[in-house]
Amino acid sequence: MPIAIQQIKEVFNKDPSRTLNSTDCIARGCALQAAMLSPNFQVATFEVEEYNQEPIGITYKFAGSDKCITKELFKKGSSFPNTKSITFDNKLGNLELMVHYSDTAELMPGLPGQISQYNIAEGKKEEKTEKFSFCMRVSNNIHNVPSLDEVEFVQEWTEEEKIPVKASPITPPPKADPPKDETKPAEGEAPATEGEQKPAEEKPAEEKPAEEKPAEEQKQEEVKQPEQTYEIKQR
Repeated sequence: MPIAIQQIKEVFNKDPSRTLNSTDCIARGCALQAAMLSPNFQVATFEVEEYNQEPIGITYKFAGSDKCITKELFKKGSSFPNTKSITFDNKLGNLELMVHYSDTAELMPGLPGQISQYNIAEGKKEEKTEKFSFCMRVSNNIHNVPSLDEVEFVQEWTEEEKIPVKASPITPPPKADPPKDETKPAEGEAPATEGEQKPAEEKPAEEKPAEEKPAEEQKQEEVKQPEQTYEIKQR
């Protein structure tokens, strides 16, 4: 804070107005943030959104070309941090890039408009490449300082990969037994002549099961009556 106050004083030749002590300001800010996160307190939610005060653009030129192309990436009033991507199809790279403030930016007298400058090399393309492109990513970081973040060279091609497939073994169906010829005689038998019929085999007579008598009759048969004797006396 003392350095910031000193810089403001040198630029504007005026002391900045302060209504609160720096230590008390930090303590109150921490207490407010803790109350916003706590479920026991109900306070108004405060959110700080920073925005870009000056428009920022880029200018690039490919090697072997005299044409310079300028684009505005971060407009005035856009929030940061932020990242923008620029993709070039069927280009290998090999260009010069400059990040700068736009012509409509209201800069202080004597402040240069150029921020940074880069030389991007040419990418190496494979023979099997069918489609290629490269992409530039320019970011405006949390300090509102734009810079080249990343350059990516992308190549696309198609490959056919043969995957061996093991076929399952085919088992042959089981052989069916040949039908028996009833006309053939069995072993030890003489062949039957024409017009002579083979006698039918006699089946043993089935024994009929004995009829079961009811249980009451069986009991009556088992009980034996005692023999009675009579004496005859003559007078």
